[in-house]
Amino acid sequence: MIIYTIFWAVPILSTLSFSFTNWSGITAFSKADFVGLKNFRQMAHDPIFIQSLKNNFQYGIVMVIAVPPLSFFIAYLLDTHIPFKKFFGFLAYIPAILPTVVVMLLWRWILNAQYGLVNTFLKAVGLEQFAIGWLSNVDTALWAVTFVSIWKTVPTYTILALAGLQQIPVEYKEAAIIDGANEWQRIIHIIIPSMRSVFYTIFTLVIIDVFRVFELVYIMTEGGPGYYSTEMLLTYMYKSSFSSYMAGYGSAIATTTILIVLVITALNLKFSSRSEED
Repeated sequence: MIIYTIFWAVPILSTLSFSFTNWSGITAFSKADFVGLKNFRQMAHDPIFIQSLKNNFQYGIVMVIAVPPLSFFIAYLLDTHIPFKKFFGFLAYIPAILPTVVVMLLWRWILNAQYGLVNTFLKAVGLEQFAIGWLSNVDTALWAVTFVSIWKTVPTYTILALAGLQQIPVEYKEAAIIDGANEWQRIIHIIIPSMRSVFYTIFTLVIIDVFRVFELVYIMTEGGPGYYSTEMLLTYMYKSSFSSYMAGYGSAIATTTILIVLVITALNLKFSSRSEED
């Protein structure tokens, strides 16, 4: 409890207190003035914050739609159809265990407009018209970042889904086979309902990850190109606090992000508890 208080409660409460001040972050906090809700009112009229919020939700919607099904699909293949499960399971998990900075630099090279692997391949097969600046084009940058995030994130949730699959009693599957259920029917009527709690856990963790995204964007695009086309709440919070020296305003952005995550997570948990009761 003491460790929790030191490493979680204290930083959160400190951030909350900073958000009500005009603290610059480079002077003593005692010299900061209390400004009430000014920082929060400023956010409502800040076009960069609004753009960051839109980007975060667009990124989040794609992540929530893509990550759980892909994780389940790969886990199901590993559990039922792929030989040498441990070996291929290890290969599938590699993106998750690689250092984030290494992964992001690798993908920056792969997606580079001049010498990247993707564009080199497209040119080699006669598709030069599709060889674009994936990270420097305002129309594709956010999609490229989202794709890389999915590639990095799915393996972690594949392990969770695989653990859920292995918890399903074999008797259920055998009874369904005896009753004449095909594979698709077993997935829909036996496997997915039995993994309901696992899916809710994955959804909740993905939602939290969506609003924690920072290194991926900061390393790959720094929030650009164009008008903050890949800026996220945490990258904007970082720039406001440590580049613009508006730690009070940055803390207000962080506080707002925490509140958004708490509300969405609470709604998800409430929905999941109702579903389990039914």
